[in-house]
Amino acid sequence: MVTTIKMPQLGESVTEGTIERWLVKEGDQVAQYDPLFEVVTDKVNAEVPAEVAGTITRIIVGDGETVKVGTPLAEIDEGSDAAAEPAPLVAEAPALEMPAPEPVAVAEPVAAPEPVTAPEPVTAPEPVTAPEPASEPIASEPVAAAAVPAPMAEPPAPAPTEDAEDAGRATDASMRMTPAVRRLVREHSIDVGQLSGSGAAGRVTRDDVLAYIERGAATPAPASAPTPEPEPVAAAAAPDTAPAAPATPPSAPTPAPAPAPVAAAAAAPAYAAPAPMPAPVGGDTEVPMSQMRKGIAAKMTRVKQTVPHAYTVIEVDMHNVVRWRETNQAGYKAREGIGISYVAAVIKAVTEGLRQHPTLNSQFAEDRIILKQAMNIGIAVAVDNGLLVPVIANADQLSISGVNHRVQDLAARARTNKLRLDEIQGGTFTVNNTGWFGSVSSMPIVNSPEVAILSMEAIVKRPVVVTIEGEDVITIRPMMNMTCSFDHRVLDGAQVGNFLADVRKRLEGWDPATPLG
Repeated sequence: MVTTIKMPQLGESVTEGTIERWLVKEGDQVAQYDPLFEVVTDKVNAEVPAEVAGTITRIIVGDGETVKVGTPLAEIDEGSDAAAEPAPLVAEAPALEMPAPEPVAVAEPVAAPEPVTAPEPVTAPEPVTAPEPASEPIASEPVAAAAVPAPMAEPPAPAPTEDAEDAGRATDASMRMTPAVRRLVREHSIDVGQLSGSGAAGRVTRDDVLAYIERGAATPAPASAPTPEPEPVAAAAAPDTAPAAPATPPSAPTPAPAPAPVAAAAAAPAYAAPAPMPAPVGGDTEVPMSQMRKGIAAKMTRVKQTVPHAYTVIEVDMHNVVRWRETNQAGYKAREGIGISYVAAVIKAVTEGLRQHPTLNSQFAEDRIILKQAMNIGIAVAVDNGLLVPVIANADQLSISGVNHRVQDLAARARTNKLRLDEIQGGTFTVNNTGWFGSVSSMPIVNSPEVAILSMEAIVKRPVVVTIEGEDVITIRPMMNMTCSFDHRVLDGAQVGNFLADVRKRLEGWDPATPLG
């Protein structure tokens, strides 16, 4: 039986997608949920898994092509031969069987089986030449060789073909590269093992690759010294707006104990500032736009041209929320392993406000307005050279702790391209945390077909006038601006103003004894 793989719909308003690159070729055998190709849209950059197990008999659409949703991309033959072959592969190399379409899942089981520990390559090199990075390619190369045999005489293990180059040389850095960065690495024939990542959990960014190219291949970057300077966490965490999400731990532990790399990964920031611009030495430099950047540009242009935007800004006294968070932070972090995000408190206030003002939880549909029953709150998350908006489904039905866990989890997986398709669809209202980088005022673009987006700015201590026992006094309070951008075809200023007033009332009247559960 032949199954046709089609371009999936990676978002409610997404009509097309671009094949960044194929991870398999014709003749390859795949198991169910094995990643087939990388696809890029204006909303997501992800790997699409195989729907069934079998043999890739035909690839219809090539790398770099943009096609409509539902376009046939490839064919998989589920014949008896194809179904019979994966069994010995599972017995010989358990790492080839993945329970979910995660890019790094292949490397996880490699270190577990005893026969794959490969002690000789680890102990043979001198101890000062970064033994930890050396052990990872050795442990992962047999997996790539089992899928695409391409033996060579020079290395201690068979070298993969060009199509499987990334998998054959898989390291912590290469497993955390975006498709655009992988393409740049291939174009310049760079050994990813010589790159050190400054991104989240050691991810190699475009700036890391460009810096390596600038230094020249003769001076490779040391593989064991990723010491990025800590930066605020995008979207879901910030010193003043949302606590930093724990960095994603390494997903592929090495056979030998490696405490140093693990500690470095735990301290790695979720967002790395771009490298300073070098002194001018020639003409201008043209930088090609990534597929994600192109998608974002196309959608934002379309939305701004078709949606009449209007904006309302209010300020909120966050004194009670800050006291509540400080009171519960230590105990909650010890119990749950993560900090309390201000985003979770704002989302809770927003969902209660939407219940009183359902028109803001709606969609514009040309000749009618659709009032959405579910409150699916999108959270804007900054990623390398782009922005993703994962969705917390039915956020109004979750406790504050439940919302907090979803915020931290979705933000972390958005930065590592591990979001599922259902987690980027169906949003009805978006909360944007621009305060994490210090913004005090912004005007976000509505995430159409939604009709409103709320931006929470930095919490800043300012002198304000408050009334205490009938007396007006000047005191210092932690204040936060909130901006609501809205579609003026559906909403007017009075509706949005009343909604924001209710949200502010809930935040300013926050009970310090409010339970998290």
